[in-house]
Amino acid sequence: MIRPVQWYRNMKQERTQKWDSHCSRCGLCCHEKTIIGKEVVYDLDQWCEHFDPVTRTCRVYAKRLTEHVRCRPVTVFRAMFATYLPPECGYVRWAEQHHLRLAPYRRIHYVRDGEEDTAALLS
Repeated sequence: MIRPVQWYRNMKQERTQKWDSHCSRCGLCCHEKTIIGKEVVYDLDQWCEHFDPVTRTCRVYAKRLTEHVRCRPVTVFRAMFATYLPPECGYVRWAEQHHLRLAPYRRIHYVRDGEEDTAALLS
């Protein structure tokens, strides 16, 4: 059980570090996703127009929040509670390492050209 004081110290320490350094550059936050009940479906063939699939980075990262209406930053609270973030996400791994991942489990499907569960395509 995490105590509030310990949680606050973890949060304060995290603010001093560069939050973006936790990103594993999987690019899944930029892909189209659909939540259906207790499942999240990632379409690996559809992504934001600013996403570069070769480098797995955003071409307009500094202006992403104003350039793309659907773009949302991955904050500490999203890392803790967002059920659409996959376990491969560096922010999710950070939250799990600090025992702060409180999102309910959702099964994740990766779809590419009609194929499901193509997790190997991410690497």
